[in-house]
Amino acid sequence: MKNKSTQSNRIKSFYKRLGGYVFKRRALCLLLVLHIFSFHAFAQTVVTGTVKDSKGENLSGVSINLKGSTTGTTTGTDGRYSINAPVKGVLVFTYVGHADQEVAVRNQRTINVILDETNKSLDAVVVVGYGTVRKRDLTGSVSSVSREEINAFPAANVMQALAGRAAGVQVKQNTGAPGAPISIRIRGTNSIVGNNEPLYVVDGFPVSTPDVINNSSIRSIEVLKDASAIAIYGSRASNGVVLITTNRGASGTSKVTLESSYGTQQIIKKVEMMNPLEYATYYNELYANMARPPLFTADQVAGYAALGEGTVWQDVVFKKAPVQNHSLNIAGGNDKTRYSITGSMFDQEGIIRNSNYKRYAVNSSIQQSISDAFSVDLNLSLSKNKSARQLSDQGRFGTSLIGRAFSIPPMLPVYNDDGTYTEPVRRFPFVSEALYSPLNFINEQSNILEQKNALANAALSYKILDGLTLRVSGGVESITSRTDFYQTKKFQNDPNGRATVTTSDYTSLLNENTLNYIGKIGDKHDISAVAGFTYQDFLTTTLNAGGSAFLSDIPGSNSLASASVFTNPGTSYTKSTLLSGLGRVNYTFNNRYLFTVSMRADGSSVYSPGNKWGYFPSVAFSWRLSDENFFKNIAFIQNLKLRTSWGKAGSQAISPYSTLNTLIPGSTVFGSALYTTMAPGARLAADLKWETTEQVNLGLELTVLKGRIQFTGDYYRKKTSDLLNAVQLPRTTGFTNSLRNIGRVANNGFEFEINSRIFDKGAFRWNTGVNMSFNRSKVLELYGGQDILAGQLQMIRFTDFANTYRQGQPMGIIYGYQEDGYDEKGFIKYKSNDKVQIGDPNPDFIFGLNSDMSFKNFTLSMFFNGSQGNDIVNMSALAFTVDNTNGQNKLKEVANNHWTPENTNAKYPLPHTGHVYRFSDRYVEDGSYIRLRNIELGYDIPVQKFKKLSNARIYISGQNLLTLTKYSWTDPDVNSRGGANSLDQGIDYSTYPSAKSLTAGFRLGF
Repeated sequence: MKNKSTQSNRIKSFYKRLGGYVFKRRALCLLLVLHIFSFHAFAQTVVTGTVKDSKGENLSGVSINLKGSTTGTTTGTDGRYSINAPVKGVLVFTYVGHADQEVAVRNQRTINVILDETNKSLDAVVVVGYGTVRKRDLTGSVSSVSREEINAFPAANVMQALAGRAAGVQVKQNTGAPGAPISIRIRGTNSIVGNNEPLYVVDGFPVSTPDVINNSSIRSIEVLKDASAIAIYGSRASNGVVLITTNRGASGTSKVTLESSYGTQQIIKKVEMMNPLEYATYYNELYANMARPPLFTADQVAGYAALGEGTVWQDVVFKKAPVQNHSLNIAGGNDKTRYSITGSMFDQEGIIRNSNYKRYAVNSSIQQSISDAFSVDLNLSLSKNKSARQLSDQGRFGTSLIGRAFSIPPMLPVYNDDGTYTEPVRRFPFVSEALYSPLNFINEQSNILEQKNALANAALSYKILDGLTLRVSGGVESITSRTDFYQTKKFQNDPNGRATVTTSDYTSLLNENTLNYIGKIGDKHDISAVAGFTYQDFLTTTLNAGGSAFLSDIPGSNSLASASVFTNPGTSYTKSTLLSGLGRVNYTFNNRYLFTVSMRADGSSVYSPGNKWGYFPSVAFSWRLSDENFFKNIAFIQNLKLRTSWGKAGSQAISPYSTLNTLIPGSTVFGSALYTTMAPGARLAADLKWETTEQVNLGLELTVLKGRIQFTGDYYRKKTSDLLNAVQLPRTTGFTNSLRNIGRVANNGFEFEINSRIFDKGAFRWNTGVNMSFNRSKVLELYGGQDILAGQLQMIRFTDFANTYRQGQPMGIIYGYQEDGYDEKGFIKYKSNDKVQIGDPNPDFIFGLNSDMSFKNFTLSMFFNGSQGNDIVNMSALAFTVDNTNGQNKLKEVANNHWTPENTNAKYPLPHTGHVYRFSDRYVEDGSYIRLRNIELGYDIPVQKFKKLSNARIYISGQNLLTLTKYSWTDPDVNSRGGANSLDQGIDYSTYPSAKSLTAGFRLGF
């Protein structure tokens, strides 16, 4: 029994141990299963892919964030990305101008995404002052220009990309010279003597010029227009703000993008001038009308007839010229570090011989995450610009280069038999003594401008709490320029040789300190806010020297010491500072009611004591009606939002020391000695304060038909008070004028933008966009009601003013005399001796129209822009139509359309030197035009078979190929005397003409 009991106990013990083992094994298995489940639930996996737009083009700089965390990355220039994410995570894709998209990771290792453009959704992210915001949450008026639009064609100035792209933005090309400045007016002109250009901000740094940035380095441009959008920039924002955002890096493998294009340019339109026979016949008739012997004998006239068209002097001055643009971008990084580096070269030869513009630029950005709380950003832009300039200088008739291209008699050869220049004044004694060969300007003058630009901006961000971030940034902008002018000893009638060297150094230091907060209270209250203070200073120094009577032309301007006669050197120094405090709060209730309040206080050293500080508040409200319950049943409306805003912005319209009485150096002779003197300037200082622009804006945003059509409309009303202008003083005061706050002007207008998807099924897609802007300006008040005269026309036959600023009238109205046909002798008659309004340089409206079509791998885009209802003072035509005193060539139509006893209704008067000319409606023409600004045919090469290529595109394009206009001269898109603070508007006066071009290029991604 005992043995059986012992055996039984052993068996029981065995089964007990076996059962425990089984239980432990089951528990182990259970734990293993749970561990595997946990691993799959929370394990990290590397997700890669590409992001493209609806046309299949790769998108660079797309933000990819892991929802609910701070983990994120961006796509490279080839649209690729790489990110670590849990299998249960959700990736959020965000890109400027496109709809956000969320994708669950699950077990996917590759996630490719197509983002819809803005016109398909309202979730696009828009850059605003000191932050970003979804387009659907905007309370202000903001226009966005995409990277694709910016790089649609090669341009020396990035601001050319804005022409016709944004409603309310007028872009005027002052001259067609390579690298020439561009004038931009946003919602009209606000100041008379102050700067009317917008404030440019590059990656958060307010800069003096955007020229340092190459087009290929830009990710997007936002134009801030109404008070809600611009007030955060205070005293520099009354003319609008242009925000430029450059490329950013992405985590993952480094990506390389190469872009290259080459094109040829030529003058948009040649002017038909008289041939030798027509010239000789016309001037013989002119002399016969004045009872003088003919200038040319019958044998000479017959000989001229055999010359055909003779010398076409426009072909001597103008030429076909190449333009090329190349850029290379390298971008990459990891979860901690992201970088982007872009190097570029732009080289444009001018259509006038010996003129050109070259720019070499490097733009880079680095974003470094030091920890979960700290991050550092660094942006650096370097460029070197060099241009050989052939400036017309708006000389009268034959005294300018452009004038000589049309003036010189066509029977004269370019060179004499001995190889020297043919000088008309020496061949024909009846022509103007100033009418020399244009080759004197082209070959015997050198005018070289070289600039070195640097823009560096670094920022440290510290996450204090969830939603609360401190950002401290500092930066510097530096521009060093040098102009070398040299005129050789061979220059027409001046054998001395002349040289001038001018240097300029501009430096601006910036420090910004801001606190940013983003938070949510419950389910219905969203709050974002920014507050901070900034400091910026501006320092400019100049130096110039010169001489003449050089022994040799070889040194040029590089050896002023070799001159025999020296000019007095000159130097200057100006410095100013700006100290600011700013704040803005955005509040959204229930995702329907949006409120924005902002304030900026600016203190500037340039204003008088007691007036140094200006305060610029704004408030805005938006109501998203389409989210209200009573709108739920209206299926064809996806979005309907009303916006309204009010606010003030300022203009720093004066230069440093304008409020101080200054002394001007000079010299005088006492006895036989020369003494240096200091004397008061001509302007009497006065207490000055800010020009302030108050603006009200009403806006409507509407999206219908499932996003197929998106409409934006704005009405604005602006009033600028305390307008600065020079007031004339009695000479008995010892001064000629004084700058005072004495005026008010207003601008009212409408803006409309419509984007539509006309067709997007199958392989064919067609999208269009159109914008129109209507602005009406009015001078409300001037000092003592006195007119301000501008646009002086110093012509040989008359001197007058083109533009007048008068109370109750639009800005810059053109006043002159009205002609009343001809008398019985063929002389011009005038209706009255009083001036009347004969023109208006302000357009009725401006517009832009874009059409993008694609079929499979082919794309065709066309972009039109234009202006309607504006007038141009065509002073270029005066010398070449009715003035017969200087022997210039004339327009071909003058030969057969001038007054004779048989043709009394002719366009031009009797050829005679006895006419009394006045500035009349004869010289004012309709400047309206419609221009095909760019057309491009492209093909996206399939790259599946090329492992190293991620994308490849080739294209051909044309710029300014078609212009529909009634304007008679070379180009209606002109404003010879335009500038930042120019009163002269709508004047064409011997201007370097614009070019049309054909371009071919490619884009490759590796």
